[in-house]
Amino acid sequence: MNYSFKNIFIEENIIKSRYTDRILDRIDSKSIETFKHIETLKESYFRKFDPTDSSETLILSSTKGEILRKCPGSNGHICCNYFVINLYIGCPINCSYCVLQSYLNRSSIIINVDIDNIFDKLDTVFKDNNNKKFRVGTGELGDSLFYDPLTDFSLDFIDFFSKYSNTIFEFKTKTNFIDNLLKIDSPNNIVVSFSVNPTVVVKNEELNAASIEGRLAAAKTLANHGYKIALHFDPVVLIDNFYNEYENLIKMIFLHISPKDIAWISIGTLRYSKELKNMIEYNHPNSNILYKEFVKSKDEKFRYFKPIRLELYKIILSLLLKFGDENLVVYLCMESIDVWKELNSSFNLLKNSNKALFST
Repeated sequence: MNYSFKNIFIEENIIKSRYTDRILDRIDSKSIETFKHIETLKESYFRKFDPTDSSETLILSSTKGEILRKCPGSNGHICCNYFVINLYIGCPINCSYCVLQSYLNRSSIIINVDIDNIFDKLDTVFKDNNNKKFRVGTGELGDSLFYDPLTDFSLDFIDFFSKYSNTIFEFKTKTNFIDNLLKIDSPNNIVVSFSVNPTVVVKNEELNAASIEGRLAAAKTLANHGYKIALHFDPVVLIDNFYNEYENLIKMIFLHISPKDIAWISIGTLRYSKELKNMIEYNHPNSNILYKEFVKSKDEKFRYFKPIRLELYKIILSLLLKFGDENLVVYLCMESIDVWKELNSSFNLLKNSNKALFST
């Protein structure tokens, strides 16, 4: 990757960090400035998101707020007890459906480089709660691996999490940037997950992502290197020839990855807030993902009607059983209790899962 930024801003208290030095050594930039507090940066550097702008401004900062926080989930829907670290804030992959358009709505990329501080805080949490299992990831506000060739943070996080048997750490990505991961042997608590969608969705809606073939080739290489793989069918989009498109996708998945190498699979249908709908229409006028009927749910997000969601889930679950096997761990992402119950009666979703992972 050739990373280039027109403007780089560095928080004063991390200017001498070895992680800052590592990043700056790999960037060609004409303008570097420092700041005391991120709130003092000029508003122009937080200008409105522009889908043609591949994040020209980089901000190297320290983490604000909680280091480790529970995924907020969605009101009235089942949550999988996931914990997040906001290491990267912002993503240039430019998916049409991405919630960051409305949640962040800025054209800067923030990388939190106070890694030693993050690890100190996590060490305390994990040791003070050594009887509790933590499933942790960095892919909520940015892709876990898009900037990894620039930061090498994957190596730091693997080394750190390998010391804590009560944790599972997940890299979540739409890239095939796995070179760093192949430099070391995988501890048994590291999972690399890939968002998966049919080729037509990838080409039309995931504009700067790796192809699905590229992602699955990377997953195969990682599995052969000892990593566990996770797959996220999220968002599932109601498209023409839905069955055939997803059948081709799932066939392709199991041509690359053995079911025994899959840690878990999550499935979630397309959902959006009113604000995100406006941003999709503005930023991606050629997208047709909104051209179906949606209904407002308890969490104020719009989803396909429940019978439609159930049918989409049933198709994917049936195909996973057909081409995979019955031992796959599968769960639904941000879905209602009613949908969980109806699907569980047919597919026994929690049979292979740790039920303690899930809560309402």
